[in-house]
Amino acid sequence: MTWRRGRAVPTPAWLLFSMLYALLLMPALASASAPALRLSAHTPRLSLEGRLEHFADTTGTLPFEAIPRQSFVRLPGSRSLGYDTNAHWFRVALNPTADAPSQWVLAIGSPELEEVDVWVEQRTGDYRHYAMGYHRPFENRPVRTRLFAAPVEVFSGMHVYFRVHTTNAIVVHAELWQVQAFSAHETRSNFYRGMYFGLLLIVVMFYCILGARLREVVMAAYAGYIASQLLFHLGTNGYLPVLLTAHAAWFTDALPRIGWLGGAASIVLMWDRLLNLKQAHPRIHRLYLFTVLLNIGLLPFALAPALVGPWLLHVVTLANALNSLNFLISMVLLLRFWWRSRRGEFMVYFVAFVIPAAGASINSAMNLGVLSQNAVTSNFYQVAVLVHVLVMSYGLALRLRQLQYDKVAAQQESAVVTRRSEEQRRFVAMLSHEFGNPLAAIDRAAQMIQIKLQELPSPEAQRLAQIRSNAATLSGFVDNFLMTEALDRGTLALSLEPCVIRALLENAIRLQGDMAGERLLFSECPEEAAFDLDSTLIGVAVGNLLTNALRYSPPENPVAIGAMLDEEGLRIRVVDQGPGMSDDELDKLGTPYFRAASSLGKKGSGLGYHFTRRIVEAHGGTLTVCSPAGSGLEVEIFLPS
Repeated sequence: MTWRRGRAVPTPAWLLFSMLYALLLMPALASASAPALRLSAHTPRLSLEGRLEHFADTTGTLPFEAIPRQSFVRLPGSRSLGYDTNAHWFRVALNPTADAPSQWVLAIGSPELEEVDVWVEQRTGDYRHYAMGYHRPFENRPVRTRLFAAPVEVFSGMHVYFRVHTTNAIVVHAELWQVQAFSAHETRSNFYRGMYFGLLLIVVMFYCILGARLREVVMAAYAGYIASQLLFHLGTNGYLPVLLTAHAAWFTDALPRIGWLGGAASIVLMWDRLLNLKQAHPRIHRLYLFTVLLNIGLLPFALAPALVGPWLLHVVTLANALNSLNFLISMVLLLRFWWRSRRGEFMVYFVAFVIPAAGASINSAMNLGVLSQNAVTSNFYQVAVLVHVLVMSYGLALRLRQLQYDKVAAQQESAVVTRRSEEQRRFVAMLSHEFGNPLAAIDRAAQMIQIKLQELPSPEAQRLAQIRSNAATLSGFVDNFLMTEALDRGTLALSLEPCVIRALLENAIRLQGDMAGERLLFSECPEEAAFDLDSTLIGVAVGNLLTNALRYSPPENPVAIGAMLDEEGLRIRVVDQGPGMSDDELDKLGTPYFRAASSLGKKGSGLGYHFTRRIVEAHGGTLTVCSPAGSGLEVEIFLPS
């Protein structure tokens, strides 16, 4: 039902509702024909519900002088006139009793009406004009409260006119108060509403601190959502002009928009992290991220209304549609997750957001005029937000408890894995230590045979040499493993002494054998420069790199080795011309027992780079590897000064 041009015009969508509510409206319709309002000393407050007469100026240009001659129609009750761009005029006649005080206060709401002009008849027959409104200077209000209040000196037969023009819902209610009663009422109202806003502010600060402390995006995003609700209700209750009088016109317009956009972005981000959409539903995750970026992208237009153009309305419409779609998707996913896992927190989240959704629906129905305005419908949305905070806090508490359980379980599992790994390492270290003596005995026995039987046939001599070679390989593996184990445990102290860099590299080349030495070439190296390091360990590390480079390079291709010393430290580089590695293989290089695809059919244990990395890290350095396309591997040891 809408009210236009002084008569009620039922639209087809509301015909059924009109029939259903006819009986409920009868008392209000009966009261609509009541005579002029009579004021007495015993009536501290009188509602003008059912007493207001209404006229709609469709042009919005009629001056006040022409209004008393217009045809007014009495409104049956306190019900919104919906949304339109007309100028709506209201009139009420007052007849005080002989004992009634002369001074009263006329209070008009709702507090977010943009233009409210009041004309109060004086005893001289003239009218006094008061210009108020949400976007008008707060200093112009004759009574500086969140409502649009004006002083009225009553006398018999007087009239009061007021004009409302707004782009918001035309929700108009008016009351007459005795001065002291109005002051007491506003004090109580501000106290209770202050408690409400204080509680929301505490919730915002609590979840901000909790989110920062725990590095939990869900908590921080929820704080942003509650902050948007705080700004929204500060605006709808008329407190922004009161709090921000210096720049009220800009703040009262920009802050609710910032709250709306920030709240929309925050709640979508919260759902994305809360439901783990990046892993569970990647496509929905991308939709949510797009919505977040779209809402954030609209923030500059909220701060600078001059940038707003007609095209922006289409973007805002898209953002609203996406926000609604994301809300529905989140509700469906919550039910789905709850059905699959039977975790109570998902149902708590669902109920928590159904409550404000119901409050918003009732608020919209009241703004459209479907529901009458009363204490329940006017405050239902605010109460719904408060209940939502309590329910959602319980759900987030369940989430924190679950995260704590998961953390404890992960710590216990990590402790078990660490203990088993430690036991395995001790066992392998023990075996490696025990292998040392048999390997040395095998090598000595093979050496004695070579010495005593120098004229062995060639096949047997080759097998004997292979026995010694394999024994040396295993012995080197055992030594490297025990050395790395000692580094990990901290039982092997580094012996840092000045060492000539070129001599260190030449010794590593010589240990590779005569055949290998012919393929190893110096690229660059300082002649007499020295550097503090453990020559034994670094020699082993360089030897491992040379062995791998020679093993995976073609036999006819050389391997380059070089060193460079500068202010930052020492760099030793080994470059081969082998097949190289892919990016995935490079990421895994240095992992114990990892071998690349190019190592198939070649000797090796997958531990050489691991041992080398541990030695370099023990010196505080880094081991970097790159594989340019078609040019093998480039490995660099960096030891800081």
